[in-house]
Amino acid sequence: MRDWQPGRHLSVLLLLAGSVLLLDQVSKTWIVKVFTSSGRTSLPLAGDWLRFSLATNTGAAFGLLPQQTWLFVVAAVVVVPVIIYLGGTTAADPWPVRLSFGLMLGGSLGNLVDRIRLGHVVDFVDVGVGSLRWPSFNVADSAFVVGTILVVAYVLFWPQTARPREVGDGAPPA
Repeated sequence: MRDWQPGRHLSVLLLLAGSVLLLDQVSKTWIVKVFTSSGRTSLPLAGDWLRFSLATNTGAAFGLLPQQTWLFVVAAVVVVPVIIYLGGTTAADPWPVRLSFGLMLGGSLGNLVDRIRLGHVVDFVDVGVGSLRWPSFNVADSAFVVGTILVVAYVLFWPQTARPREVGDGAPPA
């Protein structure tokens, strides 16, 4: 296991996470303002396929476990420090790994802020055709999912020989 070195790539992790958090919160604030002030229920972006539609979610992804806001607050309070720790120990890993932890941290924080501040998560990206719709999501959800896909793809598909090795990790010296 690598020694955690605060500051080493931690600033990049926090900058990326902060950017995701800011974009998430600004987009949610904007969408709530647009929909509450105009009385609109939907704002088409690409016909019926992609639109903004204001929705709230007190559960997990896809509306699972509704009315469990505090369960997800507790989960995020546990997960956020783990992501920070893992993100701070990936300094030797390729950029997809470092990027993934920044995206996951920003996504976790974005929805955590909503849950604490509002008691629910604001969702607004609405994708589908006609009545066949994907559950609404937001910037934080997107960032977390992309980050998760990146880290899983790295673990599954990145060639072992291409992974950087640290001194003392059992690898023969170069």
